[in-house]
Amino acid sequence: MKRMATSLMGLLCSVCAFSQSWLLTGNSGTNPAFNFLGTTDNQRLVFRTDSIEHMTILPNGNVGIGTSSPLLTMHIVASSEDNYLRLQGPGPAIQLMQNISGVAQNSKLGFAVGAGSFTPTAVIGDLVLENNFSTGNLLLATNNTERVRITSGGNVGIGTGSTAPTARLQVECSGRTSPSNIRFSNLQSGTGTTLVIDSNGYVYRSASGLAPATAAASTPLTTDLQSQVEELKNQVQELRSLLANRLSLSQAESNSLRSESATWLGDNHPNPATSSTTIDYSLPQGVSAATCQVYSLDGKLMSSIVLPANAGKSQTQLSTSQLSAGIYMYSLIVNGKVLDTKKLVVSK
Repeated sequence: MKRMATSLMGLLCSVCAFSQSWLLTGNSGTNPAFNFLGTTDNQRLVFRTDSIEHMTILPNGNVGIGTSSPLLTMHIVASSEDNYLRLQGPGPAIQLMQNISGVAQNSKLGFAVGAGSFTPTAVIGDLVLENNFSTGNLLLATNNTERVRITSGGNVGIGTGSTAPTARLQVECSGRTSPSNIRFSNLQSGTGTTLVIDSNGYVYRSASGLAPATAAASTPLTTDLQSQVEELKNQVQELRSLLANRLSLSQAESNSLRSESATWLGDNHPNPATSSTTIDYSLPQGVSAATCQVYSLDGKLMSSIVLPANAGKSQTQLSTSQLSAGIYMYSLIVNGKVLDTKKLVVSK
């Protein structure tokens, strides 16, 4: 009888112990308020495969994958590049929302796998970054500083900081040492319409070059540009007169030289020039001396190139690296007389 009681007691203990275990085939009759997988002391929970730790949960709730000391709610450490996190499925995406009920007010980053994924205009293969807050903006920052802002209305601001852009594209150019923060490189040549900018920085399409026909495009800036152009024309004419008076041709000499159809001075290329430019020219028969001279707009001689006294077409290279940015004139001088003068623009 005593042996039977002992056996029954052992069986009862085994059943009790077994009922507190998590089975590999699953458990039934569990209560989340009392049954759980974890620890009851101030120790982290460790998950291993092949006796190697791969994931842990700290007492404060931080989850670490690939690290035993996660610093954030989810902290992933991988041993190789481009091997951290993969989202795969129909329309993989990450959604950010302030609370569970705020489904309509959320931001998302997703990969479009069909037309209209995440946003109505998306097509297959698009990477969509969207802010669904009605008053929210998209910010791009580097070095803890905002660089680009896209408002909920679609305006884009570059360098505007926390100030919302007031146009479809607004670029803040202040705070830089260069003349402007807007630059286009390697533009292709073509035809188009002149653009004008008003005193507030808004850009308009001009109806007729630098003299807009409409009052809306006629601004103090365009008026000032027109004045500068007219002044430049006057300076060019004065320089031509100065050169003509300094090295003037007699009527007989002019008729003699111009009778030679092969005598001409071509436009330089490229124009504007940066470090150097090429000047085409042609000389007649019987030339004893020829030079190409470059003058500033105030008549100062800036450079002089001795040309070979060979008849026919030729070209010469002019170094502009020592010239400041601006407008210059260059002349073809044959036998001490000015044959022609052209304009040269130098940019830096």
